[in-house]
Amino acid sequence: MSEDVNEEKEQIKDSWLWIKNDKGKASVTVTFATVSFWLTSIIYVLSAFESIGPVSMRAFDSVACASYFVPVMTLYFGRKFTDAKFKEE
Repeated sequence: MSEDVNEEKEQIKDSWLWIKNDKGKASVTVTFATVSFWLTSIIYVLSAFESIGPVSMRAFDSVACASYFVPVMTLYFGRKFTDAKFKEE
């Protein structure tokens, strides 16, 4: 019976959806940090234009972007601190 459990553990693979961290493991926090960085960067660049074709752009709202970006970065660095503190194995 224990052999069946070990075989099941070996078959589980990381999802293709998550970006890998510096240890090579799929990481939700790295994925969230990367997506939030690129999203806020794209919004900032697009806000430089008043309109693109028929689509009008809104002014860059730094408070809205910060309220999205800062908690995600806090999650990321909190996770890094926890891993360093307890030496993830």
